[in-house]
Amino acid sequence: MVVLTRNKSLKILLVEDDLADTALIEDLLGSFSESLFCLQTVKSLEIGLACLAAEKFDAVLLGLSVSDCLGGSEAIAILKARSPTVPILVLTDINDENTALSVLRSGAQDCLVKGRFHRTLLVRAIHYAIERQRIEEQLRQQAFRERLLGQMIQHIRSSIDATSILQSTATEVRQFLKTDGVLIYRCQDWASEFDGEEQKGAIVAGDGLPLGYIENQNITAALAVSCFVLVESQSVQAIADVSATGLADSCQELLTDCEISAILSVPIWQSGDWETAKKRLEATVFETEKNQDVVTSYISGPTVGKPQAPDSTGENRNNLWGMLTAYNNCSGVREWQQWEIDFLQHLANQVAIAIEQSQLYRQLAIANQKLQELATTDGLTGIANRRQFDRVLILEWRRLTREVLPLSLIMFDIDFFKPYNDFYGHLRGDDCLRQVAGAIAQSVKRAGDLTARYGGEEFAVILPNTSAEGANIVARKICDRIASLKLPHARSSIGSYVTLSCGIATAIPAPDVSLDTLIHSADIALYQAKNEGRNRICYASNKPESSPILM
Repeated sequence: MVVLTRNKSLKILLVEDDLADTALIEDLLGSFSESLFCLQTVKSLEIGLACLAAEKFDAVLLGLSVSDCLGGSEAIAILKARSPTVPILVLTDINDENTALSVLRSGAQDCLVKGRFHRTLLVRAIHYAIERQRIEEQLRQQAFRERLLGQMIQHIRSSIDATSILQSTATEVRQFLKTDGVLIYRCQDWASEFDGEEQKGAIVAGDGLPLGYIENQNITAALAVSCFVLVESQSVQAIADVSATGLADSCQELLTDCEISAILSVPIWQSGDWETAKKRLEATVFETEKNQDVVTSYISGPTVGKPQAPDSTGENRNNLWGMLTAYNNCSGVREWQQWEIDFLQHLANQVAIAIEQSQLYRQLAIANQKLQELATTDGLTGIANRRQFDRVLILEWRRLTREVLPLSLIMFDIDFFKPYNDFYGHLRGDDCLRQVAGAIAQSVKRAGDLTARYGGEEFAVILPNTSAEGANIVARKICDRIASLKLPHARSSIGSYVTLSCGIATAIPAPDVSLDTLIHSADIALYQAKNEGRNRICYASNKPESSPILM
């Protein structure tokens, strides 16, 4: 039994130049008691193409004997190029299986032999052709959407930059859904999670947004309300016509002020503490929109689609990171299709994963940076440690070997530090080390210079591209700063305050010279300063008659 659609007639285009065949088809389709078919007949393919361009037809009956066709395949290809979604049924005089297979492979839905079908068979063939074409088109659209979604997901997964991911997602969604605008709203700035500060929600990505849209307070209020709604209802918000939703006047006015006529919002969930997230959202909502009635009435508005609801009873609860919103401006009603909702939900899930990965990479980068600092920084004084000193000195030695420029090294030692520790205690001793390290670091200004704790109460300063005279100036500046601190030293035999002994060595690195010679020379100069009474600067030299520079 053939099931016929009786709520409207099907519009059929018949391309046939044989008058007898035309009359037969008109008789078969026009013999129903009710008008089930609206048949339009043309004698040539050229006229048929013009009709398809001007009007919409449900199906085409194509006679292969038309005079302006070189063959069935060519005619079908021309028709499919003009109207790819209109099903074609071929009527032929040739009762040949190869001919039937040929036209089917060319894109026709069916092939009937003239004079060998009755009315019921013709009607059934037309309905089946329309249904098959509809299913094929659905499958084609589904395959296209899945392919596009796969490309978008691949793009999302290929990046760890959250900003780039969000912006490209907004752009691609708008292009695919053909909406006036798409935006991604963040309920709370994710950077605040690392800065320890809570910030208000904001639009973090968008496409098609008018100038000043992001700063618009009405937009912020509307999106904050929408976030609250998504947390409360755990539902997708799909409004086809804002003016006909039955929302409260204040809420409807809010969306109208934003020039939104239709809106589809899907949540972006992330794992976290549900109650805390909800409280934060509530605070945001009531800051931006004081009228509680707006929130309540908005929640009672129509919703369609149900994402997988977060587990609000177990320990692994989810919170709302934000939402992905597509909307139309005041351009009429838009009935959101279920596949559009599914598409946006699937994409939102992938975005959530990508955001979590981005946050994980950021946390990992911060952890690595902290580990790097721990590996290269002295824990007590906060300046470079011995490991970092050795690494930088080797690198500078190699670099200045290539550039044939001088490298200076200053070694410092706190005078009579052991008696200081014994008298004041280790806590005061540690504080003394910190203050001395800080004074040395503040005296070394250039970015390429390095201040390091060499070991115990010894410190060192690496001065690339610095002559002996320049190193002496830096050493004097450091000693003057230490003196200005006036750190009491009751066990010093040369004064009442903490002082330094300094040794300076300068060399022009060369491939045949060992780096150890520079360190050894600075050490010799330092011990010379200590042996000659401390609280002075000595400079290493190959000339035995060189004398220390007294402070």
